[in-house]
Amino acid sequence: MKNFDISSLIVSKIYDVYDYSLEADTEAKSTASHSLLIIKKGGRSAYTAGGKTLYADLESIVFIPKDTEYSLYVEARGKCTVIEFDALPDAKASFCSFYFGGEREIFTTLKNLLLFWKLKGPAYHSKCLSELYSLFTQIFTVHSQTYSLAGKYGLIHRSVKFIEANYHRQDLYTPMLAEMSGIGETYYRNIFLSVFSMPPAKYIQLYRVEKAKERLVNSSDSIEEIAVAVGFANSSYFCKVFKSAVGLTPSEFAEKSKTIG
Repeated sequence: MKNFDISSLIVSKIYDVYDYSLEADTEAKSTASHSLLIIKKGGRSAYTAGGKTLYADLESIVFIPKDTEYSLYVEARGKCTVIEFDALPDAKASFCSFYFGGEREIFTTLKNLLLFWKLKGPAYHSKCLSELYSLFTQIFTVHSQTYSLAGKYGLIHRSVKFIEANYHRQDLYTPMLAEMSGIGETYYRNIFLSVFSMPPAKYIQLYRVEKAKERLVNSSDSIEEIAVAVGFANSSYFCKVFKSAVGLTPSEFAEKSKTIG
């Protein structure tokens, strides 16, 4: 699902630019009096509007159009910068998120915008507008690159890292991973196929197998213990998947590794 071009917005007025921090598990509901651009410098927050949930963190920016009713849930505490502004309605702005991968240039522009706004020096509003337009362009440039084949990994990067950190969990399902990435399940699966040449479920299986191989070589745990430790429901299914991927049973692999070692 492709978002609108934020760089096409024509800003009529900037109302405020500020930092704030909220504790984890904070919940709130509100209606945006002005358009909001939310950029996290740490932590992670979920914004829900119109039945859709988007996440603001160190990789994604959330945009909330004026008059949108939304709810907020802070998953992890961290500083956040909010820019409140009004824009001409021509761009048909929608509630959406933009992947930016923690691009430093964006944070530098944001820092300049905050500084000009706080100092309120000569021609500060014009300087702020200039920085805001620059920010829009940078955000959309980075975000739009993720829709090329080479850049699609950026859209699923967060979920891939989540898989690698939580491979032992048995609830790693595609719908959850797609929601984490802020995209639809079908589109998520298609991107995953184009990047890794396999569906998410297969990637998870093979990643678990690689972790199991490490344990088979470096630990004295039983096959049953290793199966559970890497996220398989039972040792029988683990052995079936392992042999299909490696060509050996876990026991045969362990024995061969010891012989080679």
